[in-house]
Amino acid sequence: MSGILIATLLATASAKIPAGLSGGEVLYSDCRGSRQFVVGYAAGWLDKWNSDEYLARRIFTEAPPSPSRMVNSARFAIAVGVNVCIPEGTTAEAVGNTLCTFLEQNPGIREATGDELMTTMAHYKYRCPIP
Repeated sequence: MSGILIATLLATASAKIPAGLSGGEVLYSDCRGSRQFVVGYAAGWLDKWNSDEYLARRIFTEAPPSPSRMVNSARFAIAVGVNVCIPEGTTAEAVGNTLCTFLEQNPGIREATGDELMTTMAHYKYRCPIP
C-alpha cells in the first residue's frame, strides 16, 4: 500500500513542475552553485541523445533505399544532432562544466530551453570531424 502512495505523490509532484524548469537561467544559476542539477541534466540529455542517434543509425541501415525515406532520415538525423561526436570516456560532469562555460560566455541565449542549449553547445564543442 505504501508503494502506491509514494507513486501517487511522485506523480502529483512531477505534474506540478513548470515546463520552463530546465531553461538556461535555471541551469546557469546552478552553475554558480553545486552544479548537481546541471550534471544530472547533462547526463539525461546524453542518454537521450545516444538513444536518438542509435535510432537514426537504424533508420539508415534498415530502411529500403528510396529517395523519400532517405530525405526523411536525413531530416531526422539533423533534428537529433547526428553531427555530434562526444569523445568516448567524456563524463556528464565534463559536459556539464562545458555547458556552464558556454552559458557564461553567451548570456544572450539563456532564455532558450535546456535541450536547445545542450544541442547548440554540443554542436559547437563536440562537432564531428569532416573526413
